[in-house]
Amino acid sequence: MTMDIELVTVGQRYRYYMRQVLAGHGSRPARGSLREAQEEAGVPAGRWMGRGLAVLGLTEGEEVTEEQLRNLFGEGRHPDADRIEAEQLAAGESEKAAKRAGALGRRVKVTGADLVFRPPPTVYLMWAFGDEETRRVIEAAHEWAIGRVLEWIEDQAAIIRIGAQGVREVRPVHGLAAARFRHYEARSGRPLLHDHLILSLRGLRPDGKWGAVHSTTLLRNTVAASALYDELVLAAVCEGLGVATEPRTVTPGRRPVMEIAGVPRELIAWTARRSDQITACRTELEREYVTAVDDDGNPKYAPQVSERARAKLNKMAARQTRPRKRRTARSLAELRRIWRESAVRRFGAALIDSLLDLARTAAAAILVRVPAVIDLALAAVEVAAIVYVMNKNGTFHHHHLLAEARRHLALVLRGCSRPPDLDERIVDTAIATHCADITDSRTLRARTRAHRLYTTHWTDTDLLPTRRQPAIPDADHQLPPDTDGAPATPRLPDQASGEWEIPRVPLRYDRAVLAAGVVREKLRTTLTVGRGRGYDVVAHQQAAMPEQLLPPSAVEPDRDDDGQEQEAEPREAVDFTELRALRKSRTDAESLDLTAEQLRHIQEAHKRAGEGARERTARFAEQEGTGELPRPVRADDQQAHRPQQPGPHRGPGAGR
Repeated sequence: MTMDIELVTVGQRYRYYMRQVLAGHGSRPARGSLREAQEEAGVPAGRWMGRGLAVLGLTEGEEVTEEQLRNLFGEGRHPDADRIEAEQLAAGESEKAAKRAGALGRRVKVTGADLVFRPPPTVYLMWAFGDEETRRVIEAAHEWAIGRVLEWIEDQAAIIRIGAQGVREVRPVHGLAAARFRHYEARSGRPLLHDHLILSLRGLRPDGKWGAVHSTTLLRNTVAASALYDELVLAAVCEGLGVATEPRTVTPGRRPVMEIAGVPRELIAWTARRSDQITACRTELEREYVTAVDDDGNPKYAPQVSERARAKLNKMAARQTRPRKRRTARSLAELRRIWRESAVRRFGAALIDSLLDLARTAAAAILVRVPAVIDLALAAVEVAAIVYVMNKNGTFHHHHLLAEARRHLALVLRGCSRPPDLDERIVDTAIATHCADITDSRTLRARTRAHRLYTTHWTDTDLLPTRRQPAIPDADHQLPPDTDGAPATPRLPDQASGEWEIPRVPLRYDRAVLAAGVVREKLRTTLTVGRGRGYDVVAHQQAAMPEQLLPPSAVEPDRDDDGQEQEAEPREAVDFTELRALRKSRTDAESLDLTAEQLRHIQEAHKRAGEGARERTARFAEQEGTGELPRPVRADDQQAHRPQQPGPHRGPGAGR
């Protein structure tokens, strides 16, 4: 995730941002203005942005002053509260009335949220080593993506709860205000283009009063906002520079990240000094976690590291390996010179100077081999299956589907732009086709789309292939370190002698990918039937996106138009040429090295899913004959599941 979020509260947290973060991550003197500290650190001044500036009397792009930051984020008042109170007192108003005029509703503890936007490593590497034109294109794409994400937050993720116990939810009428601060380098001294967007959590309600934006809802939508930024910034950079993206696996078993294709992996590792330190420290913390015992000799925590524990240990490792802040000021031009000299000494000038050419060459090969085709039906299957496995108990909300849909688009499109509403269309298709609404309708908040709870029509048996435990020889065991007399822990066959493997719970994403592969192959197999139940899937896809699945009608250039329409050539219900190309592209895009054992599990799970589908079909047919429905059908699902009437190009005879 390339967008982090931290809440800004009055008191110590706000002072930390004013003294260190907003001053360029440097050591700000106790006495001295914020602007002087930013000039000393070599970073530009902050700028205002957001649709809520007009209500506050501010202008887009106006410089952020220290007084405005103190009033808005340190005290929760109007940015120009001092001026407003002075004007009220001069007009003869009481001191209490003057303070009320400069306030933004009642005082709260949480005043803002710090959203940190940083592009993928290959983007800021090209920004650091490219020419001035490349740098300007990347910075413009970075700023444009931040603006679009802020607009989405204002429209979808920012809500104000009003009424008794906050049962009613409203949107800020005029949007929100935010202050953006740009930084150029990481704590390690390596290039890292990133912006801190300090978002004010004060919004104007429809009744004219100021209210507090619900921070919990904002935190829930962080992943969806991060996925939107990743997709938009990569698409803008690829369009501006003529490059493409490719998936890169950072951690085995976790989701691959999208990077600019053609940039050498060793150059990416050159910027990952902090990542290596965090990984080494986290490994030691995990070892201590599984071997710690109490006074009675019993395990203190757990015998294996869960995914949640791994995330917490990773945060601890990041804090422990944090380097000291830099005290010397360096401008962007000086930083780019230092970065280039360091990279040239390591990799040579030829590689650094040819980064853009390498990326464009790789993009030409990718765009020819991988067509930018989005199939709504297959995309909905993958999104629903992955979200079902990734979430606890198989239940999820709308924002989970939206985040996964945006990741899917970034993976398939390879940096190409897409329609603005395509992610919502994938989510709507997944909900209407593969999801069941299990929301408790007795609650008022459940009426809104954001709070509705879903699960899929599938079960774990249909999705998750069973995994065999690896064969472990009984005669070869290895004890963990510092465990005198403890039971021996078996060593895996591919493990080096003397190396103790830390027991970890398998990552959910690995299982989610296998589940998506099972249902995806099942749908593709159904598409190839052409008759019977395959017709239902074809009709659904025709209604969902006919412009992608139906080939254009052939027009003869030398047609003799004598006033009579010639009979059109029969068209196939599905463009199988595009689907075959899509299948090849997705196999390449996923970059999954499936072993023979995993493929066998997928085949077995696919077979079980097919048998289960036939049993459920027969059972539902019997229930339909007795007048009993297998599950309740909501009124708003009637239109989505209404069967299509066969037209001239539909039905079992289409394409003959």
